[in-house]
Parts: sequence; C-alpha cells; structure tokens
Amino acid sequence: MRRRGADQREDLRERLRRLGMVRGVRSLPPSRKRPVSLERVVQGRFHETPHGRCLVVEETLPLHHRHGDLPLGAFFDLDPDLLSRLGGEPRPIDIDPGRVLFLDTETTSLSGGTGTMAFLVGLGFFEEDRFRTVQVFLRDPGDEPAMIAFLADLLPRFNVLITFNGRGFDVPILETRFILARRPFPLAAALHVDLLPPSRRLWRFRLPSCSLGVLEREVLGVERDQADVPSGVIPQIYVDYLRTGDAREIPRILYHNRIDVLSMVTLAARLGHSLTTREGLEGPDLYALARWGQGTETESLLRRALAQGLPLPLRLRALRDLALLLKRAGRRGEAIEWWQQLALEDPLGILAPVELAKTFEWHIHRPDLALRWTEEALSRVGRWPAGPRRDRAVEALQRRRARLQRKRAPAPPTTGAPPEERFDA
Repeated sequence: MRRRGADQREDLRERLRRLGMVRGVRSLPPSRKRPVSLERVVQGRFHETPHGRCLVVEETLPLHHRHGDLPLGAFFDLDPDLLSRLGGEPRPIDIDPGRVLFLDTETTSLSGGTGTMAFLVGLGFFEEDRFRTVQVFLRDPGDEPAMIAFLADLLPRFNVLITFNGRGFDVPILETRFILARRPFPLAAALHVDLLPPSRRLWRFRLPSCSLGVLEREVLGVERDQADVPSGVIPQIYVDYLRTGDAREIPRILYHNRIDVLSMVTLAARLGHSLTTREGLEGPDLYALARWGQGTETESLLRRALAQGLPLPLRLRALRDLALLLKRAGRRGEAIEWWQQLALEDPLGILAPVELAKTFEWHIHRPDLALRWTEEALSRVGRWPAGPRRDRAVEALQRRRARLQRKRAPAPPTTGAPPEERFDA
C-alpha cells in the first residue's frame, strides 16, 4: 500500500508538471533543468512607478550604424513632405526627426481583440547623434499598469509615429489597453505612418510577400542571426515563460522586437529614396509605381518598366495599361502600336483585337481592317473553354462582324429601275 501511494503521488506530480505547476520545482529529479530567472539572461533595469515596476531594456547606436545596406542616419535624408503624404496628410507639415517614434509590439495573441495584451513594447527614436531603443517588458501581466504609466510619461514627446502594420494591429491594441487603464492614448493625434501599405504598393509585383522579414532579405539586406525567433511562436514562448518561470527564451523575443524597430528606420529611408529618385527599382517595381499613381509620370514609368523587363503576365498588363492610357489621351495612332504588340504576345486574349477593331471602324474608317481583327477575336474565343463567358463574347463579336459585313457590302444599283422598285427591293 505504501508503494502504491508513492506511485500515485509521483503520477500527480507529473500531471501537475505537464499543466505548468512549478511550485515544487526543488523536488523534481536533478536531471530536470531548473528555471532561469529573467534577471540572469536580460540586461535591463526596473522602472518604478506608483503602479508598480516594469523591466526596461535600452540600447543606443551611432547614426552610422549599418542595418542592412543603409546606416540608421539615412532616415534624415527622407523628404518630410513625402513622409506626410505616406501618413495620409495632404499638406506638408514640419517634421522634427527627434519627435519621430518607431514602435513595435509583441502580444499574447496574433489575432488582436480586447483580451490581447502587449507584453513587450519596443520603441526607437533619435537623440542628437544617436538612435536609442527602449523595450518595456512585462515579467507578469500584473505589471501592465506600470508599463502604461511608463508609456504615458514617454510617448507625449513624439508627434510622428512610424509602424509596420501598426494601423491594423499594434496601435489598436495599445489604445485598448490605455482605455482599460482609464488613460488617454498619448499618440492619438500623432501623424501615423504605417509602412506596410506603401511597401505593398511598391514591391508587391516582385516579392512573394511583403512581410517585414521578406523585405529585410530582399530589399534592405538585413540578415538576422540565430538569436531570432519566428514571430508566430512568440506568444507561446511568453505563455510558457509565465507558466514555468523559465526566461531562457525571452532574449530571443527581445532580439526579434529590436530588429523589427531598426528595420523600420531603414525601410522608411529606402521607401523615401525609391519613391523620390526611382533608383534601384526593377521592372515590376516601376510598374507598381505606375499603378500607384504617384505623380504625373505614369506613361514614362510604364515605358521604363516594359523596357527594363517584366515577367510575361505582368508585361501583358503593362502593355494593356499603356495602350489604354494613350487611347484615353486621344492618342489613338500611338495606341494602335501597343494594341498590336499585346495582340501578338497574348494569343488567347481578345481585348487587343477588339480595341483594334473599334479603332479601325470608328476612327480610321477602315471597316475591312476592323472586320479582320473581329475575325481574329472570334478565332481566339473559339479556343476558350465552353461556358457563359465564351457564349457572351461570341454573341457580341458576331454582332460586330455582321455590322462590319454590312458596311463592306457594295451599295445597291441606283439606275435601271423606278424608285418604287428600288424601294421594294
């Protein structure tokens, strides 16, 4: 019976261990790893507030510190007017680099919502000739009032906020936590520049994804070391830390968050340089810029993109867009050249043949050429899969063909019969 009771206690300890209970950690077998405290693996300081204390980790870097292909100081070359436009401000505003804040959070969930808490808030800003990162970490959810108090003191000094996907994620979460703490959000009136939308607009046709990690590798030249951790597992690492008290994985989260903040600095600089000078842009980027409608140079951007080289699906879209642009500008003669090129390179498409038929019928008055292109369109539609789309196209093209055939038909004779007979005929 005594042995059976010992077995039951051992089984209970094992079940509690699996559930995260570490109160009895000293009684675990010696082979088990003991939890590593946060203070042993993180170099930081505890910030005292009337609401408790939170852990703050800080680092400063010189402006010439290179993060990928650019130094941090490259941000100072960014046109303030462009930064205003990226933030949705139609009129230029004065921007003091010292009042610009870069912000990124790590949260208990990637889905957001009222129950989601930011357990790590990473901040970055310029101070004279240095760039300073400040990370506020919650050792325990109970430290959140201290974090809110720390942020409430620091954030009002900034009037420009730069994030990556912060408009849809980081900022709403922080705003919710401030509301729950019955405090106003200090950055509510700040100009908010979310770098994700312009990054997507500029690089979406060249990159498989516009996540920050992909942009780092493909655009910024940033290589993270083995200390990094995938963002998708960060919430679980924090939950495991709360359950076990073992902080040995927390430095990896701090590293990930810090690199995110630094990458936003050079990403903003790279965006500004690319949008202002067009340097370093590849064909797909130039096409994306033409689609974006930045400036009045859409035509030249489309021509440059086509000359520089595009993957076939994108090239067909660029040919179409350039032909349509010239058509709408009333430059139909120039548009014919690009419609013909599109017809040559897109053997199943009918947009180019139909546009050529329209142009020759209504503007150049050559029904014979219009009929030829209509027949070409009908031939192509015949190779489409059967279905309502093909049926509608065939019906419209047959109507066009019939009209053009009537236009080409010789006029009836005007002599040799009285008018009444001609009318009856």
